[in-house]
Amino acid sequence: MLTLGVLLAGGRGTRMGAGTPKALVVCGGRTLLARARATLETLCDAVVVVAPRELELPVPLEDRVDDPPGARGPLAAMLAGLASHTFDEALVLAVDLPLVTVAALTALRALRGDALAVMAAPGALPQPLAAWYAPGARALLGAALASGERSVIAACRKLNPRLVIDDELTAIPEGGGFQWNVNTAEDLARAERMLAAGHPLP
Repeated sequence: MLTLGVLLAGGRGTRMGAGTPKALVVCGGRTLLARARATLETLCDAVVVVAPRELELPVPLEDRVDDPPGARGPLAAMLAGLASHTFDEALVLAVDLPLVTVAALTALRALRGDALAVMAAPGALPQPLAAWYAPGARALLGAALASGERSVIAACRKLNPRLVIDDELTAIPEGGGFQWNVNTAEDLARAERMLAAGHPLP
């Protein structure tokens, strides 16, 4: 039984103004890439890092998956990662979610049941980039992409996922941290404050 980790690391980081790819931005003493890989490696048998071919990252070639040519947005990248291995279960994680912990993802997994996916939905907004997927999800997501869908949230709604809403999130260790993605310098500063405090919630 193989659990596949799919790390989406293709962000350019332009909104952060750091002049470096988002994956290589340092947060709490480690790059976002190193932090996310460590989280996935704790939970998964194999981990692939999905990014544009031209993006230089300190990842062995055998663990790299290139974004499909002309791909835009995380849906195509996620599908490329899911297609890289035959798996029994997959955990997708975006590199810009440094406050999502192993404990939170483990608790989230326990709630999937027979659904094709399980994801947190803080504020009723699904977070498909820190979520667990069954093998059957890949075909439906691929069909959505082929039909012209580009929104990863809209595509994932076709899976009828198990959504873990606000009240249930309180039962997940440290609230999960699913809503705290890092896109700007202000986001990064907030994440570092939370990590320094030893708790991902303010």
